[in-house]
Amino acid sequence: MTSGWGPEERLAAVSVTFDHLGEAAEMQIGRIPLDAPVGDHHSVTQELPRLLDMLAAHGQRTTFFIEAWNLDVYPEAVRSIIAAGHEVGWHGWLHEPWYQSSSAEIAESVQKSLDAFDRFGIRPRGARPPAGLQGDHSLELLSEAGFDYVSLAGTSFGSAHGLALLPYPWHAVDGAYYVPGFTRLRVPPGDDPVGPDEMLDAYQDLVDEVVDRRGCLAFVFHVPWQDSPEKVAAISTLLDRLSADERVWLASGDAIADAVHENQERFPIGHRDEVPAW
Repeated sequence: MTSGWGPEERLAAVSVTFDHLGEAAEMQIGRIPLDAPVGDHHSVTQELPRLLDMLAAHGQRTTFFIEAWNLDVYPEAVRSIIAAGHEVGWHGWLHEPWYQSSSAEIAESVQKSLDAFDRFGIRPRGARPPAGLQGDHSLELLSEAGFDYVSLAGTSFGSAHGLALLPYPWHAVDGAYYVPGFTRLRVPPGDDPVGPDEMLDAYQDLVDEVVDRRGCLAFVFHVPWQDSPEKVAAISTLLDRLSADERVWLASGDAIADAVHENQERFPIGHRDEVPAW
């Protein structure tokens, strides 16, 4: 890349990404007790297979940021993601929000996670700290742990502490449209959930904005929330639109990170949190 993104020098880079798997996030917030039986979560048995089938139909490689806890509990599900050609990134051990965690707690989560990845036989390149915000913590912890890109809430792209930045604004997250309590994160803020069509309209505006900035962004979909054919179809429609948009390079997180690392002189440096958080 010299003046544009990707092999065809597009005006912007966009990644369609996925978060969450299994009971991890629900256990972290106390919705599911830590000692509850696990191993049959609908995100693994229902939503993930449907998403993988849809992505296979598009021939599109994407990135799944998962809680490392899943490597021990749902190893076959993780293998199915890898076997389908997708990237697996890190999303905490049990979805511990960074901005609410101490440095010691974060270090423990990262190390516990990397030990699980090592047992599993892969090392994640990308990190998406749970809850989206860096808070008071340094990204050096992630670069020292061997990650080479980080995806945080915001719009700043470029690099920091040796990490490529793959940002996502809050209104690029599906929960801002689908989940009560998160709808105020939309632009403009909403009071009630809306459907996939409204989300797709907002996402087109986001694509136009990132093209104008000559930047990059990630769309974030949560695996457990893709619980209807209409929601899966909306992601399919988004992929169709992005693939047909000659302004946009549609790529996985690691491919965009490679482009940033190879052309660091082109990019601004640093990340700034985009508050509020989940």
